[in-house]
Amino acid sequence: MKSPWGWRSLAFKIHLVGGLIAAALLLILGVTGSIMAFESEIDSRLHPSLFHVVPLGQVLPLTTLAARVAAVTRPDERVGIYVLPTKPDNSCVVTLVAPGRLPRQVFVDEYSGRVLGSLSVVRFVVVAHQLHEASGAVMGWTAIILLSSVISGLYLWWPLKRIKIGFEGPARRLCFDLHSSAGFFSSLFLLVFGVTGAYMAFESVSVPATYKLTGSKQLPGDPPANPRPGATPISADSALRIARDFLPAAVPLWIVMPQEKTSSYLVKMRFPEDHSSNGASIVWIDQFSGKLLAVWNSRTAPVARKIERANRDLHSGDIWGYPSRVLACLMSMLLVVQTITGPYLWWKRRCAERTGRVEPIPTG
Repeated sequence: MKSPWGWRSLAFKIHLVGGLIAAALLLILGVTGSIMAFESEIDSRLHPSLFHVVPLGQVLPLTTLAARVAAVTRPDERVGIYVLPTKPDNSCVVTLVAPGRLPRQVFVDEYSGRVLGSLSVVRFVVVAHQLHEASGAVMGWTAIILLSSVISGLYLWWPLKRIKIGFEGPARRLCFDLHSSAGFFSSLFLLVFGVTGAYMAFESVSVPATYKLTGSKQLPGDPPANPRPGATPISADSALRIARDFLPAAVPLWIVMPQEKTSSYLVKMRFPEDHSSNGASIVWIDQFSGKLLAVWNSRTAPVARKIERANRDLHSGDIWGYPSRVLACLMSMLLVVQTITGPYLWWKRRCAERTGRVEPIPTG
């Protein structure tokens, strides 16, 4: 059996090597995670004239808004997504797509039909979101490294149990205190981030396994439409009305327009008890007949689907609404603190070893 020091040495190596290998990626995850907790609020604060309107009169049909957007549409652009306002003073966002181009979003006052302006998808919060989810496999392994770092860090922290921060003394002591205290207080949440992040990154394996283990039936998704010669597609307003009639208690969040003849309308919706920013219910509608092709109802979903959604809501902080989002933002910031202080402590120790003056780690 190994001595206690042997186990401690192993834990230290796991903590050090894992932290150094994934430091840059963990820093990205921490920074972007803190932004994503309030990405909608940040985006609207950065561009208030585009996101906010004055509620006056009745909301115009989507076909009318599309006609107004057509005046600023570039060649080959078409409507890809309608992002519907969830509050009376929110604008309607129309995403335009074109072959070989990045999408852009046009903001429209849904009461007057006035085009407020447009933004590229290459902007602060969208880039932060994409960075957080970039290369699923890489971020998945980073999440696994995060798990090993948290577990080994708790093992190293236990003998000292130091949670106070001393502002007197050398910078190395302050960094050690910050690293230890931030690691302890964020450990449970970082474990949750690691587990849920790995689950989503490797969803091609984790999701089918969840359905199999729970004995749930896989829900049908993205069903094709049935093209009919000479048939005219129904309007986005009709698709929205059909979705609302089927799930009257749910709020429509956005509509994906069919881009091919075999594509169907996709309407994303959210029930009042659903705190996720993206919504957990989906309705697919045949673009020609208006027939319901498939429905994912969060209230009647199988256990596996609920686990999948709960996993995402836990990771994003949406699980309990605003309070949990604040918590997710703070814990992501603490991950940033640890990612900065950890390599700093390692570098200072290396410098001290070269000069033969290794400062002892604080013990009290």
